[in-house]
Formats: sequence, structure tokens, C-alpha cells
Amino acid sequence: MGNLIIYALTAFSFVFWAGETTGSTVDTLLGNPVDLLVLLLIIVLGIVFSAFFSGSEVAFFSLDKKVDRETIEESKRDAALARVLYMLERPRRLLATILIGNTFANIITAVGAAVIAGRIVAAFGFHPVLVFAIEIIALTFTIVVLAEITPKLLALNRPLAVSRRLSGLLYFFFLLFSPFSKLVSHGTRFLEKSIPRPADNISGDDLKTIAEVGELHGSLHGDEREIIENVIEFGNTYVREIMTSRINISAISTKHTLQEVLDLIREKGISRLPLYENDIDTIIGIIHSKDLLPYIHSDLGETSINWKTLARKALFVPTTKKLDDLLRDFQRLKTHIAIVVDEYGGTEGVVTLDDVIEEIIGEITDEYTETVALYKEKSPGVYVFDAKIDLDDMADILSMELTTSDDEYETLGGLIYYLLERIPEEGESIEFKGLMLTVQTMDNNRLTEVEVKVLSPPEDSSDSQPAD
Repeated sequence: MGNLIIYALTAFSFVFWAGETTGSTVDTLLGNPVDLLVLLLIIVLGIVFSAFFSGSEVAFFSLDKKVDRETIEESKRDAALARVLYMLERPRRLLATILIGNTFANIITAVGAAVIAGRIVAAFGFHPVLVFAIEIIALTFTIVVLAEITPKLLALNRPLAVSRRLSGLLYFFFLLFSPFSKLVSHGTRFLEKSIPRPADNISGDDLKTIAEVGELHGSLHGDEREIIENVIEFGNTYVREIMTSRINISAISTKHTLQEVLDLIREKGISRLPLYENDIDTIIGIIHSKDLLPYIHSDLGETSINWKTLARKALFVPTTKKLDDLLRDFQRLKTHIAIVVDEYGGTEGVVTLDDVIEEIIGEITDEYTETVALYKEKSPGVYVFDAKIDLDDMADILSMELTTSDDEYETLGGLIYYLLERIPEEGESIEFKGLMLTVQTMDNNRLTEVEVKVLSPPEDSSDSQPAD
């Protein structure tokens, strides 16, 4: 908008002065030497003040809030720094002052140049359009180079030093233009309230795409991209997707002896154990291994402990709770474990803080963690999977798409139970999305191992029928 005003006034001044002096001689160009010197002085001052305001804008608004402003606040005895801080605390008025001054300086420069161009046309008889074009090109080049780019580059390199040096004169204009800058500031506030702000249309998928592009261009590493994607999916992940199922829970009964509990802690290497009464569906608290330290050197065979008095309160959550809500509960209640219950209140599984964190940064292991392989490759295209493997991990191994957001199962075993709608038998096979799933071993009614053979992809991968 500022450039449009400048060029409009330039054209107006050019036409006016050209029309007034048509037919004059070279003396008309010079006229009164004082007038010519005044015009040249106006042009020079206009460029100087335009550079001043352009450099001030970059210098003041480039100050780092955490570093430079702390330096300013500590320098209470420095008048220049005090002025800088005072104006920075009123950014709308400061910006309005700079823009008003810069626009006014450019207008004055353009008008002065237009007057001289008009005299040249009148004195030498050049074509007005040619002179007008040359004037616009020369003026634009001069303003861009001397009044825009150069001062902004200088101010960008040392914003604090430049701000201090320019603060005195800028503060004068800050006070001089105060009525106008306040009017502009209030006007912008009114427009911000009146004009609805556009909604943020960046979706999670867009952020994933940006992360993938960043990885391709080398600005992000693969693990950084995975963390970004995990954070995006974090709020949409349910507890049931990461919990340890009830059949794999390590828990103790109120009837267990101290020796049995210590043996279980040594075997499993875990620090928190759910305490149940009668059966696993009646969990009454959490036993912390550190609470047993006072009893280690006692006679384990003779020591009797009332587990109910030693247990701490358990946190119960539904399977449909989202991980971001669960993490807030862990922070608020200062606990690291929760019991996952189904719609009837029965124990469905357990989830820990480590499980939640692993959803963001990946698997966490230590020197005591035993890594158990969840699959092995028998031959090309034929695998044996542990039935509790997550289908997303299995899909990564096979480089296939196996799940959707609407699926009611998370593991390979859950998939087979879902497809058969009954307890499978050893040797039974079923086809699913180009895979032949064969039950290898069962432990009572629990599926433990499944052979997976990769077939040619079916025409419609959504259909799945039991094999004959």
C-alpha cells in the first residue's frame, strides 16, 4: 500500500510540474539554485530517514526475548537501553511509528524526485513517459538498496547495538507520532476483533508429511521423524493397545508368603506387583518391592505379613482411556502403574508409565531386561510368530498393511480369535489378507504360536474366509 501511494503521488507531481513548465528553457530546470538544492536535500533526507526507519524496524523486532531483553532489564542505568525497553513494551505503537515515518520519508523522496523529473521534461523536451519510467526505476532501485536492504542487513547483524544507537531519535518520533500511532494501534485491534481469524487447517497427516519430507531432505533423522509421528498419534491411542493382558500379569495373592513374593520379584525383575484377593479380578492394591526391604534379613519362613496393610492404593482405568489422559493421571496421582478393567469391572490387564513413554520414544530396555524374539523365519515367506505380537509390528516385519483404526483386535492371537469366533485348535488354518495363518501351539485355551505363510495378495484383501 505504501508503494502505491508513493507512485501515485509521484505521477501526480510529475504531471503537475510538467504541465506548468512546458516550453521553458534550461534556466527553468535550474530555476532558483536554492530551490534545486532544497529539492536535492529533500530527496537525500527522505532516503536517510527511510533507511533509519527500516533499520529500526529490523533491529527492534529482532531482539531475542530471552537474551537481549534480560540484558536490557539488567541495565537500569543506561538511558538508551531504558528507551529501547520502553518502546518494546508497546510493540503496536512502535511498529505504527516506524511504518508512518518510513511511508512519509518515501513519499517526500518520491515527490522531490518527481519535481526534478518534471523540470527535466520541460527543459529538454524529453518524452514524459520515458522520463517517468526512468525516474520510477531509479527511485525504486535507490530506495530498495540504500533505504531497505542495506540498513536491514546492518541491523540484523547487531540488533541490540543498533537499537541503542537509534533509540534517541526513534523515541522522538515515537512521541511525535503518538496521536497517529495510537489511532492506528486501536484500529488494528478493532480489525482483529471484527475479522474472524482463519482456522488452523494443519492436520496430523500434514505434520507427518512435513516430517517425512524433512527426513528426505536430511533436516530430520529417522528416529526424530518417528518420535514426531508417535507424538501425533499419542492422543489417539487407547490403553487397550499398549496394556499387558491379564494372562501375562505378574501379581501376588494375599495368601502368598514373603518368600514367594521375593522369589517372584527376583524372577520377573519388576518393582510393582498388583495384589489380589481370591482371583485376579479382585485387585485391592499395589505392592512396591522397596516396601519389602525391611523384611529381607528377617526369618522368611517365620515372617508373616498382612499384605493389605502394606499395599498402596491402585489406580483403575477403562480400556477406552486415551494415553494423554492416562499420563495426566499418572502425573496427578504420582503413580507409575494402573489396572485396566473391562466394562464389568474385571481385570483386563495392567499398564505402566514405561508403557506410555515407550509409545513416544520407542522400546526401553536395561541390563536386566531379557529380550524375547517374537518371531523367527523358517524359510522365505514362512514365519512363526508369538501370538501376542502386536499386529502393527507384524505388519512392519512383513511389509504389509494388516490393520485399520476400526479393528477390534491388537495382537495376532486376538485376530485369530476374532476371525474364528471360538477357541482355535492346533493345526487349524485360516486365510487373511494374503496370509495363511496356522495355529502351531496352544497352552490350555491360550494361543501361543502361529505359523504365517505369505501368499499372493488376494483381489479383495478385506475378505477373510476360513480355509477348507
